[in-house]
Amino acid sequence: MDQKDIKNIFEQTPCLEATCPEREECCTTVRWRISKEDYHDRVFREWWLLHEGARMVQEDEAYYIQWPMRCSKVSEDGLQCLDYENRPVNCRLYTCRHMAERGE
Repeated sequence: MDQKDIKNIFEQTPCLEATCPEREECCTTVRWRISKEDYHDRVFREWWLLHEGARMVQEDEAYYIQWPMRCSKVSEDGLQCLDYENRPVNCRLYTCRHMAERGE
């Protein structure tokens, strides 16, 4: 799927209208990919997991550490951007894997 196809997905079904199991996490959680070695390293895990809200997850052969960090523009319920028309470039370019996989 190329970038043009992904753009069309969002034109057909804006994120605000999509049902997504992780939708509340898009703008309220930071996720950072880590190596498999770091994921299994006891000292690394202990240090990160001392931080409030941090958790480590494995998903589709990839490893992540994530923690809560709300965007200042997200609604109280975490489901929509309060300044959608003026959102930053990174938000405009963000590709939601759930919507891309559904091919809407």
